[in-house]
Amino acid sequence: MLKYLCLFALVLTAAFSAAAQASPRPADTKPDYSKEAFVDEEDLAKVTFENDGTGTRESTLRLRIQSDAGVQRYSVLTFPYQDAFETVEVVYVRVRKPDGTVIVTPGENILDMPSDITRQAPFYSDLHEKHVAVKGLTAGDVLETQTRWHVIKPLAPGQFWTASNFSHDFILLHQEIQISVPRDRAVKWKSPALKPVITEEGGRRIFTWTRSQLEHQSADQDKTEQEKQAYEAARGKLPAPDIQLSSFQSWEEIGAWYGSLQQERVKPSPEIRAKAAELTKNATDDNAKLRAIYNYVSTQFRYIGVAFGIGRYQPHSAEDVLANQYGDCKDKHTLLASLLDAAGIKAYPALINSSHELDPDVPSPLQFDHVITALPQGKDFLWLDTTAEVAPFGYLIPSLRNKSALVVPEEKPAILIRTAAELPYKAVRLFKFKGKLDSTGTLDGKVEVSSRGDIELLLRLAFRRFPQMQWKELVQNISNSNGFSGTVSEIVASRAELTDDAFHYSYTYNRKEYSDWKDHQITPPFPPFLLPLPEDADKKPSQPIWLGDAGESLLQADVELPGLYSPRVPPPVDLKRDFAEYQASYEWSDGVLHAQRRLLIKNKEIPVSQYQDYKSFCKVISDDEDHYIPLSPGTQAAQNGLMSSFRNELWELPDSQDDEAMLDEAQAKKAWMRCERVHRSIPSRPFHKRCSALH
Repeated sequence: MLKYLCLFALVLTAAFSAAAQASPRPADTKPDYSKEAFVDEEDLAKVTFENDGTGTRESTLRLRIQSDAGVQRYSVLTFPYQDAFETVEVVYVRVRKPDGTVIVTPGENILDMPSDITRQAPFYSDLHEKHVAVKGLTAGDVLETQTRWHVIKPLAPGQFWTASNFSHDFILLHQEIQISVPRDRAVKWKSPALKPVITEEGGRRIFTWTRSQLEHQSADQDKTEQEKQAYEAARGKLPAPDIQLSSFQSWEEIGAWYGSLQQERVKPSPEIRAKAAELTKNATDDNAKLRAIYNYVSTQFRYIGVAFGIGRYQPHSAEDVLANQYGDCKDKHTLLASLLDAAGIKAYPALINSSHELDPDVPSPLQFDHVITALPQGKDFLWLDTTAEVAPFGYLIPSLRNKSALVVPEEKPAILIRTAAELPYKAVRLFKFKGKLDSTGTLDGKVEVSSRGDIELLLRLAFRRFPQMQWKELVQNISNSNGFSGTVSEIVASRAELTDDAFHYSYTYNRKEYSDWKDHQITPPFPPFLLPLPEDADKKPSQPIWLGDAGESLLQADVELPGLYSPRVPPPVDLKRDFAEYQASYEWSDGVLHAQRRLLIKNKEIPVSQYQDYKSFCKVISDDEDHYIPLSPGTQAAQNGLMSSFRNELWELPDSQDDEAMLDEAQAKKAWMRCERVHRSIPSRPFHKRCSALH
């Protein structure tokens, strides 16, 4: 019921709805909410911060439950809290029946337990939950709850912060949010979608938001919003939270605070120095040392996927991480920086957010969910992230590229810097097929795939996660997803940990009745390019189309066709736009069909103004991919050559000593001579049809 967004303690939970007041209705119109699963009639949140960083949040909620769906949603309530520094008090949970009867949920219905993430990684999170099984709740009831959270030990003494997003998903009749801070305490705050009323009372300053959501978004509004969110999510640039407030006055303050948390933990111990010396003993320069240490921390230490700030902001010591052989993002950075320090190379933590763009106006720890590593390189920085485990040196996932990060040097104030916008190497995808199609339509061949870039990381992670005995199943799924429904075998793959070169894997492929063999036409054995288009391709999208990073995909196939058939080779394609290029070529020589397709992505996104041109570009590729190549019987010369070859083989058979076998051979030679006479007399008919009556 309550969404726990604040990683500190005093987050504004309660479900928020639309960002602005709904348009006023005519006085004689009363909205009908009878078909809603539930209606949020009253939602009150009161948050109080103190100068020392402690505080209290009280949430009061009244929900009208109108259907079984609403009962299912609210039959068990969850109240999260962080056990190390706060407590939660469930003041009441009660159900008010239509006849006025009140059923109170007793305390024994409240179960305190670790959250899922804490059960998975107890060393890294102290997030707990109180689960309340609501007594007597049925459709038609009103559910009332009140809950208080008390911060007893602030994560940053003397500081406080909070953030939240409005919800757009349900009807909300009245919501009031209050944040109370000491009157003389300077705070940074932002709420662009809805401005608060600010009052002073006694020694406190109170921010109050009052709002309601009386209508759902229209289908067009909802679709536009979904397109916008999909575009921003693909780039890791969702907007900052709707409400932000922080007592930190600058990013330098946050940097100094985090620097103090990791300062002692990153210092090299004797064990760290010994390991650094071992790893770099054969390194000839600092770059070799850096790569050796990066590869060690990245590939040999298991990543515990706990977001930065869930439970703890302080990393464990580098020595502990070295001994444990695992760590979360800040732990893996600490070990990397400590080993590099022991080798004479400085590296700094860089706090970053993987889902939304940082808002520079409100310095707050809540703006970060990840820690990576920044190494000074002259005026620039080299960015490293060891949490992916098998990411190539210098690789950042797409949602971390071209993003603001707070770099925290030891000797200077922290500074906001944008990460690299491009990959440190060219993204390339190479697919090769070499095989043979027989006269029954069965395709056998060898597939080789080589990848560098974002797909490469996915492949490395997949092949590393599955044991070798399950690689056949893995590659079969990949083949099926590419439209190849045949069977795979004999899988060979690079070691996922060897990241200096492209990832490579190969397999043997077999498929009966390949493509459209029944009508004697085929497509080249290529995977599709799958360029993105909106669901309604006929309507111009409201947001640019995100293509991802620039790169080249090259597909090559050599298919030997049955001796009696030759292909009607399609014309070549050469299409060039400022955002991409596509070329396709086809050739038939020496009984082999040679096909090649190349797609070069030049720009990361397609502006709305270029949508029609991009749509036409995709149509050309789709038409080429869907084009079937007809297979026709071979030429007269080829048929004559084939006949001659068969005749020579037949007449060169050694004489048999068996009477029955000798009779069969004589009959076969006699039938073949009759077939030759038919062939010479009716040369226009396909050879295999001329002789069909003789077999």
